[in-house]
Amino acid sequence: MLRAFQPLLSPVRTGLAAYMDYSVTFARHFSRLVWLLLHESGNIDEQKAALRAVVTVSKDGPIKLATQDWRLVVNGSALPEALTGVQDLAAQLIGHAIRELAIDQAAAPADLLGIARILAAEPMPGDGGRAVEQKLGSMGAKTVHATVQGLEAVSRRTGQMQAISDDPEVRTGSEAASASTKPEPKRKPASPGKPAPSRGPGDFVTDEASGRFLAFSAVQTPKGTAGDILAQLDATRSVNLTTRLLDELVTVTENSGREGKSEAVARAFHAVVAREAAIKEPDLKRAYAMAIRRMSKPTLLRAVAMLLPRRREDVENYMAVLARSGEDGADALIEQLTAAQSLSDRRIYFDCLVRLHAGVPALVHMLGDARWYVARNAADLLGEMQVPQAESPLAELLKHDDDRVRRAATTALAKLGTPKAVQSLRDALRDTSPQVRMQAAAGLAARKGAKSASTLAKALDTEPDVEVQLMILSALGRVANAEAVSKLAKAAEPEGRLFEKKPPAFRMAAITALGEANTPAARAALDALRNDKDKDVRELAYRVLLQTAREADSKA
Repeated sequence: MLRAFQPLLSPVRTGLAAYMDYSVTFARHFSRLVWLLLHESGNIDEQKAALRAVVTVSKDGPIKLATQDWRLVVNGSALPEALTGVQDLAAQLIGHAIRELAIDQAAAPADLLGIARILAAEPMPGDGGRAVEQKLGSMGAKTVHATVQGLEAVSRRTGQMQAISDDPEVRTGSEAASASTKPEPKRKPASPGKPAPSRGPGDFVTDEASGRFLAFSAVQTPKGTAGDILAQLDATRSVNLTTRLLDELVTVTENSGREGKSEAVARAFHAVVAREAAIKEPDLKRAYAMAIRRMSKPTLLRAVAMLLPRRREDVENYMAVLARSGEDGADALIEQLTAAQSLSDRRIYFDCLVRLHAGVPALVHMLGDARWYVARNAADLLGEMQVPQAESPLAELLKHDDDRVRRAATTALAKLGTPKAVQSLRDALRDTSPQVRMQAAAGLAARKGAKSASTLAKALDTEPDVEVQLMILSALGRVANAEAVSKLAKAAEPEGRLFEKKPPAFRMAAITALGEANTPAARAALDALRNDKDKDVRELAYRVLLQTAREADSKA
C-alpha cells in the first residue's frame, strides 16, 4: 500500500528540500550583500555579484527573515553564525527594530538592493523602525515588507500603517503615514492626587508631558553625556530600556571617536565591557554583547590601542577592551605596532600582543599575505612573541619567493628554538640567499650540541660566500664543543686542505671565535698561533689570549 504512494511522496519531499535549500541560499547571499555594503562599500564588483545571486534565488519562493535569541532566522530555520555576514545582518535587523522582513517571490532587484542599503545604514536609536518604514515608502518598494517594533507592516491590501497601540492619540491609516509632519496633541496631565496611568514593562516614555511611546519618537541625537547614560544603565534592569540606553551610548562613543576624543572612547568602551562581565541576567548580557559588537570597529579600537603608551596607568582597562574585542582588538594592536616609531612603544605593543592570545591567529594568517612586507612583519612579531604553534607556518615561509621574507622567517625560527624550528634552520643553510644563510648560522649558534657543530662544520666546507663563512666561524665559537674548536683551529692555520690560500679576514675570524669558545683546546690553539709568520695573526692571538686570561681572573 505504501509503495503505491511513493510516486506521490517523492515530489513532496523534493519540493520541501528545495524550499529549505533556496531560503538558506538566499539568506547567505543577502547576508553577504549587507556585509559588503557595511564593510567594503567600495567593492562594487562583489556587491553586484551578491545582488545577482540574491535576485536569482528570490525567484524560487518567498522569504521571511527575522531574529530569535539574537540569531538570524530564515523561514523559521536558524542560520549558522559562521557564515559571512550572518551576525552582522542579525545585528542590523535588531538595530533597525525590524521584527520580520518579508520578501516576495521574484522580488524586484531595486527593492532588494534598497532594503540591503537601508539595513547597512547606521540604525537610528529609539525610532522603533519608523525610519525603515519611511525609507521603504519613499522608494516605493512593493516586493519587500518590514514589520517593525513600533509599527505593524504596511497592509498589502490598503497600503496603510497600523499602530500596535490602542492609544487614541497614535494615528492609524493615512494619518500615521504623515505623523512626522503634523503636530500631535499632548496627553492631558493626570488629575491632582491621581496616579499616572500604569504602563507595561515594554513601554518607553520619552516625554512625560506628551506621554508618547519611544517607538514613535525620532531621537537622532542622544541627550546627556556618556556618564549620564552609564548612570541610567546602572539604575535599571529593564531589557528594553537598557537596549535603548546602550544605543545612545554607542552613538555618543562614535561621536567622540570622530572628534578625536580617544580617552572618552576608551572610558565608555571599558565601562560597557566591565558591566557586561558583571551582569548575570542572560537578556541584559546579550544587550551589552550587541553594544560591544557595534563598538568593535577599527576606528574605536584604534583609539583605544593608541592610548597604551600614553596612559600606562590604565593599560589594564584598555587591555580588557581589546581582549573582549577578540581578533578585532588584536588587529588594532598589530596596526599600532607596525606603525610605532620608538622602541619603547613597540615594546609595550609587543607585551600586549603576547598577553592577547587572539593576536596569534591573526599574525599566523598574515604570514600567507601576498604582500611581502606584511608577511615579513608578521614573522618578526611571531618571533618576538616566541609562539611555538607558529613553527610550521614559519617553516613553510622559507619557501617564499622574497628573500626578505625568508630572512625574517629564519630569525623567528631561531627565536622559537623548537626541534622543528632548529631543523628548519639547518635546511636554511642551503638557501640561495647569503643573508638567509647568515641568519641560519647565527640561529644555530644558540643550539649548543654535536649536531649543530657538525652541521655548521659541513656548511663551512661548501660555503662560497666570505661573509657567510665568517658568520659560521663565529657560530662555531659560540657552540664551543670539541668538534667546533677543532674546526676553528684548522681554519686559523696558515694553510689547510680546505683552502689553497686563506684570506686574512678568514683566519682573524677563526682566532676571534677561538677566544669566544675559551676552552682549554681553544687556548692551546691560540698559544700556538703566537709564533705564526703573519704579524697580524700573532698580535691578534696574543690579544685574545690576554683577554681570556682577564676574564678568567674576574670570574675567580
